[in-house]
Amino acid sequence: MNIKYAIRYILVIISVVLLSSAVYADAPIDGRAGRAEVRFLEGMIDHHQMALDMAADCLNKAQTESIVELCNNVITAQSAEIAQMQEWLLEWYDIEYAPMSMMDMDSGMSGMHGGQQEHRDPPMMMGMMAGLSRLEGVEYEIAWLEAMIDHHDDALHMSERILRYAQHDNLIALAEVIISAQTTEIEYMESLIIDLSE
Repeated sequence: MNIKYAIRYILVIISVVLLSSAVYADAPIDGRAGRAEVRFLEGMIDHHQMALDMAADCLNKAQTESIVELCNNVITAQSAEIAQMQEWLLEWYDIEYAPMSMMDMDSGMSGMHGGQQEHRDPPMMMGMMAGLSRLEGVEYEIAWLEAMIDHHDDALHMSERILRYAQHDNLIALAEVIISAQTTEIEYMESLIIDLSE
C-alpha cells in the first residue's frame, strides 16, 4: 500500500475538498434527490465513524506493521471525508450533523440533526467490536481485516446507490472516490489475510 496508495488517496481527497471550496450554499433540493443526498451524507458520516472506531481499536491491538499502517490510513482518509460531508450538509441543507462514536455511547452523546438531538444506536457495530475484543494477535488482525472488508463493502453499495440520485457534482466525485479507493483497499486487505494465514 502503502505509501503510494496513501498519497494517491489523500491527493484525491484534497482535490475534492478544493472543488468544494468554490461551491456556495445551495437552496435545499426538493424531492428524492435532496432526501437521497441527506440520507447518504448522514449515513456515510456514521459509517465512516464506525471505521474510525475500528481503526482506533486496531491501533491498540495490532502488531503487524502493514496492519498498523492501514489503520492509520483509514483514520486519515475517513476523518477528512467526515469533515467534508459535514461541511456539505451545513452548506447545502443547513443541517449540523455529528457522528456518535462507540466511545460516546455511554455518555449519551448523539448527533445533531437540524439543530435537534437524535439518538442513534449502532447494534451492528457493538456486535462487531465485541467479537473482536475476544481475539488477540494474528487471529485479531485477520478478524479485523475481514470485518473491515465487510464494512467497506457496505460503503461501496451506499456510494453506488447515491450515484443514481445525487445532483451535486462534488458529492458524485466523492462517491466515485469512495468506490475506487475502498475497492482497492478491499483487494489489499484480502492479500493481507492471505499473508497472515500462511
